[in-house]
Amino acid sequence: MRTDITTKDINVEENLNNDINGNQNSNNIKPKGKKNKNKKEKKRWKKILKVLFVIVYIISLIGSLLLFLFFKTEVFQEYKELWVETAMTTMNHQYLATWFLSADEINAIIKKNAVVNNENSDINAIEIVEAEYRQKENEINVDRITGTGYVGFVMTVSDPTKVKMVDARKKNMGTKLSQICKDNDAIAGINASGFVDPEGCGMGNSLNEPCIIDKKLLYGSKTGPMNLIAFSERGEMILGRYTYKEAMNVGIESGLQFGPYIIVNGNNQIKRSNAGGLHPRMAIGQKKDGTFIFVCIDGRQPGYSVGTTLLELQNIFESYGAYNAANLDGGSSATMYYNGKIINKTSTPIGERYLPNAIIVKK
Repeated sequence: MRTDITTKDINVEENLNNDINGNQNSNNIKPKGKKNKNKKEKKRWKKILKVLFVIVYIISLIGSLLLFLFFKTEVFQEYKELWVETAMTTMNHQYLATWFLSADEINAIIKKNAVVNNENSDINAIEIVEAEYRQKENEINVDRITGTGYVGFVMTVSDPTKVKMVDARKKNMGTKLSQICKDNDAIAGINASGFVDPEGCGMGNSLNEPCIIDKKLLYGSKTGPMNLIAFSERGEMILGRYTYKEAMNVGIESGLQFGPYIIVNGNNQIKRSNAGGLHPRMAIGQKKDGTFIFVCIDGRQPGYSVGTTLLELQNIFESYGAYNAANLDGGSSATMYYNGKIINKTSTPIGERYLPNAIIVKK
């Protein structure tokens, strides 16, 4: 059979093929409007990234300039010294100074702000008449104090014969202050000695400075001199440099090595505003009439309390009439207990730390 194909039939078929191919190609071509929109979006992001880069660059330049002015010039000398004193008197954050300053620069600042204690307290200047204290009730007052950047507590104890130092070490750990006070039937107490504290994880059982309790030397050399914050059997607080034998001869019952001394025989020991840096503090003092003064300063908590320098601490003791005063272990160990509870806000989230010993007030 013969099939006739006309020109008209061919044209119709070609047109049909062209329509099919045209539709297929049109599916592969993006609309012109969408293409332009993508280009504009890319350009916009490029501009944003460029602006961000410029901002970061400018901030970096300003930051570098401020770091240079702060650490390498004397423009902010007072604040630089405060920074160095604060960093270098911590256990784990000295890098905040050593990153930016040489050892010679750091040592020069530390030497400039060093506290020099070169006199012993006069034991006879403290007027304690034991019979009078036995006849009257011991008065304990606690004041909440505030200053520029700090919150603290001052406890005064009228009967010095009630103040004792106790050992709190167990086999492999110390004891929390609240438990120390409960174990010793004490109405009040504060932390005392420093201790071995690697990475801030010490268990409070290992002493690292000389310590005497109940006339027994628990740590240190019997022949070497010790810079003691000590207590006599009668209740005098004694500050001075003694060997163990000398300490026994002057009537010391308990004591620890720490410091610096803040006031000795009514004489202020802190001369520079940045001495010691900004820290949580624990310190102890005594008036001429025997009244004890415990000062606890919270710190390292921006928005609540940053801490105090040693000069600010000295000013507090002065305002309470201290004749002698000394700095105890502070930082995250600074803890004050009264009437069944811890009354200050410690600088660590875990709260109370385990301590090797404490200074307590017997009921």
